[in-house]
Amino acid sequence: MRYYGNKTKLLDFISDTASSFDLSDDKSFFDMFTGTTSVAKHFKQLGYRVIANDWLFFSYVLASTNIEINSQPSFSNLIKNLNLDDSHGVIDYLNNIEPQIDFITKNYTPFESNTRQYFSIENGQKIDAARIKINEWLIHNLISNLEACYLISSLIYAVNKVSNVSGTYGSFLKQWDKRAFKNLTLESPTIILSNQANIALNCDVNEVIDKYDVDILYLDPPYNSRQYASNYFLLELIAEGWFGESLPDIYGYTGMRPYNHQKSSFSKKREAYEALKKLINKAKARYIMLSYNNEGIISPDDILEILSSRGDVQIHSFDHKRYRSTGQDGSNSKTTEYLYVLKIKRN
Repeated sequence: MRYYGNKTKLLDFISDTASSFDLSDDKSFFDMFTGTTSVAKHFKQLGYRVIANDWLFFSYVLASTNIEINSQPSFSNLIKNLNLDDSHGVIDYLNNIEPQIDFITKNYTPFESNTRQYFSIENGQKIDAARIKINEWLIHNLISNLEACYLISSLIYAVNKVSNVSGTYGSFLKQWDKRAFKNLTLESPTIILSNQANIALNCDVNEVIDKYDVDILYLDPPYNSRQYASNYFLLELIAEGWFGESLPDIYGYTGMRPYNHQKSSFSKKREAYEALKKLINKAKARYIMLSYNNEGIISPDDILEILSSRGDVQIHSFDHKRYRSTGQDGSNSKTTEYLYVLKIKRN
């Protein structure tokens, strides 16, 4: 999935480092800024009990599907109501329902006089129809909250493949990318089987950091001034839906919605140092693994100072290609990822 800061290429690097830790029999892993859940999924596959948290709702939806759900959803009520053969028929049903003209089509496709082109009109109608139907099933108790998350995750993954953006959703491309002309098609998300009591959370990190005492606390906070809430506002809007008493308030050239309530202190130079310090001081874990890179707004010396207050710190580095959006050239394409490992001193 196209996502700024995704750690997919660093998974082995992170888990190889963790393999030397002295862990409890529980083997618990808390991914505090889970994003698209790539790290959390990796550790779930390794047999850890995983807690995945993110402030953004669309990330929580993905975490519910990839982390909390441990077996294929049954959709028993829905299957009975729609007279389907099995759970796989639910995705087929959403792919074949009548397209609708609703909030996404009217605001994020070149429908009528609208100038925004995040999606083709045809795909906008499919997004509207699928999201409306999922909400309808949920409010009529035909699906559970987790089953709704599973279906919304399928929609988000499908949207990501046909969106006319450079990589983030802060704006759309002025020229159509060829992928935008593909037909939006939902697919069944792959579920990682597990017997562990895995958890997905949608919380402010400061409210949840000291609620769980775990073996490994993994921190991958924002590194720079880019606010994830603005760069991924459209996925957030699709995940949350637009089914309240009033339609979402959107504005400007891109159709952005207000996101002040979701701004991260880690993306503010004047606040990031104190935000990290507060988090580390409250953490309950045997080990903390902090991912940060050489372009972050908190200096390496400051990070080392904060972490060292809780115990012994080791620093590992890994050079890799930076994330590139569509249309960017390859200049300055390398970045250094640092993995700070703190073994917390226990009283």
